[in-house]
Amino acid sequence: MHFKPLKYFFSIISSFILFSCSSYSTKSVEFSKASEKNELHIKKVNNFRSIGSIKNKDGRILKDSIFYRSGDLHQLKESKKITELKINNIIDLRTNNEVSKKHDVLIPNITIHYYPAFDDKEDQMNQAKKLVLKGKVNVNDANDRMIKFYKEYPTENTQVIKAIITELLDSDSPILFHCTAGKDRTGIIGAIIMKILKFDDQTIFQEYLLSNNLRKKIILKRLNKAKNLHFLFPKMDLGVLEKLSWVESSYLKASFDEINSKYGSIDNYINTILEISEDKRKDYIEKYTY
Repeated sequence: MHFKPLKYFFSIISSFILFSCSSYSTKSVEFSKASEKNELHIKKVNNFRSIGSIKNKDGRILKDSIFYRSGDLHQLKESKKITELKINNIIDLRTNNEVSKKHDVLIPNITIHYYPAFDDKEDQMNQAKKLVLKGKVNVNDANDRMIKFYKEYPTENTQVIKAIITELLDSDSPILFHCTAGKDRTGIIGAIIMKILKFDDQTIFQEYLLSNNLRKKIILKRLNKAKNLHFLFPKMDLGVLEKLSWVESSYLKASFDEINSKYGSIDNYINTILEISEDKRKDYIEKYTY
């Protein structure tokens, strides 16, 4: 079954599960075994954490308090906490449509850079939501579209991905990047950064899966509400909401597999598509690790 609007599934959850559950099981959810010590608690901002204090394949440690990632900042109540992190720039990965509806709170002396890697001029997110509510999408459809999105995001609009990665790595001060929930687009970009800095897959996947740990409370609350009020949309497949709420190793693996298939290897992608030479890569590793 092919629904073009399903390309935008990854951000549906954060925008429309406002229903309410009795109890929801997390037995099948992949939780990270990595430390949660890098989480920062900022009111009304979800999934906020730094990526740091972890070892790469060569035993070098990623400097802390340099790269920050999160969900959107449109309800930010404590902008002072962002300022205290000495962040000068924020990279917003959301579409223009998403930004126009839920603009980040502007913070004095911090510049927001917008890098949508795809467009939503036809408001296909809302079309996708309607399909879900009408039961036109099942859990298999949702899984297929998530996999498709993870394959396409790093490979379809490579000039934008290159610009995002370049701005992050060329920054001379702490920098924050985010999307809506801070789990999919943000997760892919974070994983690519870690690949460039030569982290092994196990470390990269554990950092990626931390989004499940840090979003667990809000996801369970939303899924439970959806379950209790399912009678409002009886045709909706609750399994679809589950698929869209959590991240899965298979999603990120799809990104890496597609890169390897299309460009021969992640190293070749870094060298030819992101235009980071081996010498430049060594410079970045020297800059961000010790």
